[in-house]
Amino acid sequence: MNNDQIDDLKQFIAATIRQQTTNTATKDDIATIIDKMATKDDIARLEHKVNDIQTSIGDALATSNDAVDERLVDHENRLTALETKPA
Repeated sequence: MNNDQIDDLKQFIAATIRQQTTNTATKDDIATIIDKMATKDDIARLEHKVNDIQTSIGDALATSNDAVDERLVDHENRLTALETKPA
């Protein structure tokens, strides 16, 4: 091999490596991602908020169900009072 062929081969190898590593994350990219990741405290706060929301929804459903049940009982009592007794 002569020097021109060796230089061409070096250039080819460098271009191939550059193409393969173009989309590879750098240390700065990884550091940025780590900085943006939620910490354990963030996750704990989110879990607490979700639990509060679930509790509120459960309480609202229970209140609604109690009101509907109360209306049904009252409705049954009113229907019983309106029914005529057989003679």
